[in-house]
Amino acid sequence: MGSEMDLPDAFRSEVEVAFSFLVEEAGFAGPETTEHGLLFRGPGLDVDVWLFDGREPQVVTGVAAVGADGIRGRRAWLDELYVAAGCGPAQDVSGSAPTRRSTIKRVHQHAAALRRLMTGLSAPELSQEIIRFAGS
Repeated sequence: MGSEMDLPDAFRSEVEVAFSFLVEEAGFAGPETTEHGLLFRGPGLDVDVWLFDGREPQVVTGVAAVGADGIRGRRAWLDELYVAAGCGPAQDVSGSAPTRRSTIKRVHQHAAALRRLMTGLSAPELSQEIIRFAGS
């Protein structure tokens, strides 16, 4: 990644690399570019990875359940799912990204947390967990 790359481009490039396991191992399609980041579509799940580059820059990952009809349902935030599933503390999925270096670090932390979360659950099982978690 060259230093001439602006932060949103560097962010997208790092997300493509760090979250490539979704495409290569978990049967997801993507990524698709969205207004704030990248979207991966998988069996029963959508994973959004966003960069909010405002006054308090953050990397945020959302995981949404998708029905058999393709309609997106409830969404849960990765940090909340990670803690609820007993994978570790919320600090493992910190969003604070005040510098370029911390932004890239957060992308890789989020990818590692999602991989760990998905290790014990298939995408359809995780979709059911999101519905249960977001409904409470």
